[in-house]
Amino acid sequence: MKKQLLNEIIEKKEKKIEFAIITNLENGESCTFEKNKPIDKNFEKYKEKIISQFDKKKNFIIEATNIFVETYIRPIKIIIVGAVHIAQYLVNFAKSLNFEISIIDPRGYFASEQRFPGIKIINKWPKEAFEGIETNQNSALIALTHDPKIDDPALQHAIKNNFYYI
Repeated sequence: MKKQLLNEIIEKKEKKIEFAIITNLENGESCTFEKNKPIDKNFEKYKEKIISQFDKKKNFIIEATNIFVETYIRPIKIIIVGAVHIAQYLVNFAKSLNFEISIIDPRGYFASEQRFPGIKIINKWPKEAFEGIETNQNSALIALTHDPKIDDPALQHAIKNNFYYI
């Protein structure tokens, strides 16, 4: 793999950009691909097939070719509403799976750095908290407080914004 390509991959992963690496298995030629960006001229004739398969978020070989496409998706974003005791165990589990984690709880004595070290903590009510969180199709909501004043606005936001898991 060439250094320039490796640097592109590192940059895209750091920025959490969804992309693919397209590789010609015959000659080893590779490039990165982003859905709404121009494609390398050497792979232009495969663009339609790549785009049609890209959203499936799986690696694939274009039929009847030696073109391999390896997809890199954004990490799953877990948003936990309610910094209750079980959230501590859930955070440890989610960290082990390399998920991106945020905790929303207006109650600062529950949602603290001491209880959740290294986790993004938002001590605001959900409606206000979601104004500062970027969500996407890889976002999941876990509502744990059992308090409708806290859980319900978060659930409504997740439904309205097509979270993949609630």
